[in-house]
Amino acid sequence: MSHPIVWLEIPVSNFDRAVNFYEKVFQVKLEITFLYDKKMALFTKEHFGVKGSLIETDNYTGSNGMKPFYYVTVMADAINSIKYNLGKVITEPSLLRQRNRDGDVVIGTNLIDNQIGYYAEVCDSEGNHFYIYSHS
Repeated sequence: MSHPIVWLEIPVSNFDRAVNFYEKVFQVKLEITFLYDKKMALFTKEHFGVKGSLIETDNYTGSNGMKPFYYVTVMADAINSIKYNLGKVITEPSLLRQRNRDGDVVIGTNLIDNQIGYYAEVCDSEGNHFYIYSHS
């Protein structure tokens, strides 16, 4: 069973500088949006091989860098396996929510794959943080 990376978040402390860097280096135009009051610059699978975003982060340091989202078939099974194999759950599984143009939180399709999905932040046995993502 494959567990492809379905989303990649790149935290940045200087949003405008980072957007400029990625747009110039890769010769693409990133789409600017907001999610949970966080400013994001979206990039596409066609341009980067995976969908994802630059995300404005106030407390960014090199130790909390890129965090991939891995697709898992069943969230509960993945959580149990992570715990059994000496990993940790940082954020319990949660439904992905977004804000509409009026600022209201809505449950709907997400930026990853335009479906309703759940995510959890976890870390491996060595302390590396990543996310798992599932439709169930």
